[in-house]
Amino acid sequence: MERGPRRPGGPKPRSVAKTPLANIEWILAEHGGITLSEISGVGCVAAAADPETCYAMLARKDGETVLELLHRLDKAIATAAEKNVTIDEVNPPGGFKPPKGTKSRRS
Repeated sequence: MERGPRRPGGPKPRSVAKTPLANIEWILAEHGGITLSEISGVGCVAAAADPETCYAMLARKDGETVLELLHRLDKAIATAAEKNVTIDEVNPPGGFKPPKGTKSRRS
């Protein structure tokens, strides 16, 4: 799923080094970061963001190696920057809804 980022525009990935994960290198060079983490109810997630933009949040597929996940994250960073979207495989469309019978904190 793709969704628009909070801030329009922004820098485009550029090659920092000739590496197989050049877009991850770019994020790190721009003071951003990547995270690999286990999230309850979701599983293993890889995310890439800088201080202004979340580029991608990917859920690890069954049988996918960590290296394969990192390569997918690298490609997702490029797509997100080029199309000015966030690649989001983690959050449901429209966000999370409170369970029925639960009052919203906003009320």
